[in-house]
Amino acid sequence: MHEKLLEDAGLTKNEAKAYLTLLRIGKSPSGKIVKEAKIAGGKVYETLYKLLDKGLVEVVIEQNVKQFIAADPQSILLYLEERKEQISEQAKKLGQLVPELQKIKEFTEPVENVYLVKGFRGIKPVVYDALQKSSGEVRIMGVRSSKDNVFNTFWQHWHHERVRLHKPARMIFTDRGTDYWKFFEKLKLTKIRSVTELSPSAIMVIDENSFIFSYEKEFTCIHIRSAAIAKSFSSFFEGLWTMGKA
Repeated sequence: MHEKLLEDAGLTKNEAKAYLTLLRIGKSPSGKIVKEAKIAGGKVYETLYKLLDKGLVEVVIEQNVKQFIAADPQSILLYLEERKEQISEQAKKLGQLVPELQKIKEFTEPVENVYLVKGFRGIKPVVYDALQKSSGEVRIMGVRSSKDNVFNTFWQHWHHERVRLHKPARMIFTDRGTDYWKFFEKLKLTKIRSVTELSPSAIMVIDENSFIFSYEKEFTCIHIRSAAIAKSFSSFFEGLWTMGKA
């Protein structure tokens, strides 16, 4: 458990092992650390000097032998503070760089393309970016309430942002009367219907962007950027909408 917490704080597995070992056995030469921490001999000095750079290990020379000592555990908090400042500075620099990178992406990217995007970290910026840039109505079909709550919560937050941006939406559910249904029934700028006899994949159309979502095992999205395909999905949506029950 302690090793995992140290890794989460930014240490490598070997660094965490070496630091915890030195806390337990006290001042020791590298050979003893290799044996007690079960670190490869060829990696021990690299590991110890990285800990030295982080302020988590001290070194003394006794009778021409280097002895390593674990710094006070309070040093971990100091290391985390320094790391937080470094990350904040890096984020600031990257924030200034993003607009330039975006220009490169927009200049070089083809007009039509198909992407497979996985996980919240990949999907979130894509669907939020499409929302920000949308010029018309959002159409979503194949919405079901039986997804894991973590997915429902994600979309509720997304739709709150949609309403804040004054972007209208129509949604076709494959079920009705659930808490998830009732949330959208009360949401501003939102019209909902249900078609329980037909259950298409969850598909969202925003301008020329079509998103096909899967919630099995891993959150996955096929993002198609094509005006023709978006038009085709929109036509299918309109057919379902006329069949839907309000």
